[in-house]
Amino acid sequence: MYNLRVADIDFRLEYEYPTMLKQAEAYIAEENDKSYKPIFGITLNKPSLVEFQRENPHLTINDCEYLLTGAAFYEKLIEFKGVLLHSSAVVVDGYAYLFSAFSGVGKSTHTGLWLDYFGDKAYILNDDKPALRMIEGKVYAYGTPWSGKTDLNRNMRVPVAGICFIERSETNHIRKAETFEAFGKFYEQTVRPDDEGRMDMFMETLNDIFCNLPIYIMGCNISPDAVETSYNEMKKGIIK
Repeated sequence: MYNLRVADIDFRLEYEYPTMLKQAEAYIAEENDKSYKPIFGITLNKPSLVEFQRENPHLTINDCEYLLTGAAFYEKLIEFKGVLLHSSAVVVDGYAYLFSAFSGVGKSTHTGLWLDYFGDKAYILNDDKPALRMIEGKVYAYGTPWSGKTDLNRNMRVPVAGICFIERSETNHIRKAETFEAFGKFYEQTVRPDDEGRMDMFMETLNDIFCNLPIYIMGCNISPDAVETSYNEMKKGIIK
């Protein structure tokens, strides 16, 4: 078991395969950190891990551990006014801009354009599965060890400027989403709890996020203009 601190949550996690050993290294709590107080522990059941791999033969056991440990953490995150959003989070001038879409649409391609456009002013907080938490009325994004097919993540907390759901388009345009649109798109790109108690917590957190953060829908192409279009609109939502 390793002592981890992810999204300002202390917990113990059991893992042994290369991907998690590498990805979690930056999140291991210092041995002399007296403030570290684990709240829960996550241990994968070996037979369940093997069964998951058998059901998904295209995955290695290493891949399975990586996916299942992430799923277990994000399920617990709901208890701490937090949720997962399948997205790429890019940071500019101390604020995180999250871009979400179904796999293959181009969210990482879009945030990659931000890195090209802003240079050293920008970095990726998490390229696939950032954690979002409501803390004292503000929405924060966190890097986590689970960042999809890349290792692009940082163990940091950053206030969120906005969330944007992107779609492919020949021209670039962006608008604020209606609440029903925002809920539907967010619901498709997150971990949804099975039991009623967690669902209540999940829905309460989503409501708080929507009340405290602008949500956008954008059609975009692969061009610097796509960055300018999204950034110029989304930076308006920054609440000092």
